Amino acid sequence: MAEKTPNIPADDSSESDATYDHVIKYTGLFGGVQGITMLVSVVRNKIVSEFLGPSGLALINLFNNAIKLIHQSTDFGISFSAVKHVAELFERDTEENVRQFVRTVRTWCLCTGLLGMLICLALCHHISIWTFESDAYTWHFAVLSLVVGMLAVQGGEMAILKGMKQLKKVALIAVFGALATLVITAPIYYFWRIEGIVCALVLCNAAVLAIHLHYSSKLMPWRISLFSKEEYLKGLPMVKLGVGFIIAAIFGQGAEYLIRTLILRFGELADVGLYTSGYTLAVSYANIVFIAFEADYFPRLSASHHDLKRMNKTVNQQIEVGVLLMAPLLTCFVLAMPVIVPLLFSSEFVDAVPMAICASFFMFFKALTLPTAYLALAKGDSVMYMVTELVYDIFIAFAIPYAFKFWGLEGAGWALSVAGLIDMLMIHITYSISYGYRFDFKRAKIYLLQFICFSVAVVTALHPNPWMKLITGAALVASALISFFVLKNETQILPKIKKRLWRK
Repeated sequence: MAEKTPNIPADDSSESDATYDHVIKYTGLFGGVQGITMLVSVVRNKIVSEFLGPSGLALINLFNNAIKLIHQSTDFGISFSAVKHVAELFERDTEENVRQFVRTVRTWCLCTGLLGMLICLALCHHISIWTFESDAYTWHFAVLSLVVGMLAVQGGEMAILKGMKQLKKVALIAVFGALATLVITAPIYYFWRIEGIVCALVLCNAAVLAIHLHYSSKLMPWRISLFSKEEYLKGLPMVKLGVGFIIAAIFGQGAEYLIRTLILRFGELADVGLYTSGYTLAVSYANIVFIAFEADYFPRLSASHHDLKRMNKTVNQQIEVGVLLMAPLLTCFVLAMPVIVPLLFSSEFVDAVPMAICASFFMFFKALTLPTAYLALAKGDSVMYMVTELVYDIFIAFAIPYAFKFWGLEGAGWALSVAGLIDMLMIHITYSISYGYRFDFKRAKIYLLQFICFSVAVVTALHPNPWMKLITGAALVASALISFFVLKNETQILPKIKKRLWRK
């Protein structure tokens, strides 16, 4: 077996280290990065809210969903499947073979990017009609076809960096990308308001692409063979693995697209903006915990899935850490929601607060679901992953809009939470039967206590009596203490922090 080249050092992220300290360490690393990007996102959303209002936010969201749907429909899942192939070569092969496969990845990504651009241009008139029931936005989607191509190349470069375990570079790209979008969007929205949305989206993606290429091309010089039949044949196994993932992604993006278009049919453009802001509060901001551990967790799970005992330990450890971190965070969000919404957005968005609170159960259930859901991907079972995602997406695509139709935004929030519960039960039962996964019921008492604290927080936060917020605060304290003492007993993180502080 050829030795891995020493010229391309990997970041310190040993997959064999499956201790709680390891999970917390890399969750902390990427959690810090996600925290920075979230703060930048908060400022950006504030600017959008002040200068564009709910209608402008809705327009950006509809544009993004349509473009991402086309991108995910045409990139063959390379941005995901390439990670596994590059990682395998990086671990066991020569630098030259890694370079050759990186060229294959880039060739495929550029090709799929051009394909996506052409499809977007060909369908821009129809996309405008499907989205807005009008052809007034045809030229907007024609210009945004450039973004489809950029997203494909970005995905390939990020896959290369992750596969070569350049996690620090991945973190830097996230931070600099967020800052670049803020610097670009602020003056454009200030001077051109809604008319500047398309320009801002194109320039932001161009800046993010440049940042990706800056870091990845230093590691591996940018080379492609666009007209080489050999390159496309070499990439077929990668594409085959990504097909199930990309079909599932299409389902997911299609469901999000359908939800927003149906809300637009049942309500107004402002309702889409309010739903989007509520979803951002309940899901996107809290999602930083899951994004934080994904970069480290998936490689470790991929390395352990052949060993049933080790696999179960890896999954259950990640579930426990996820719940212990997510529960206090969600409870804090629920308590602060009425205060932070006017700060993060504007007073026009206060109607999204009840919806966000009702939807917050979704993220609690996701903490119990997501580590298990990665099993199908780690085992390369794209069909299983695709089927479970399809069932979930079909449910939310109709449950959320029709809950909105009959019960308004709060109904949409509760529908999202119910979807999270159904997804959790489906994933755990299905994967237990298919892969021999066993949920660690010894930890169920901790999860139940956190669920009770969080449920109390949600109920009291929705109560009109402001004095009930004292109970919400008490629930936050209880949730935080549970997480603190459990992590204190099972990790050495706190003693290490104390030791470093004492040295200083």
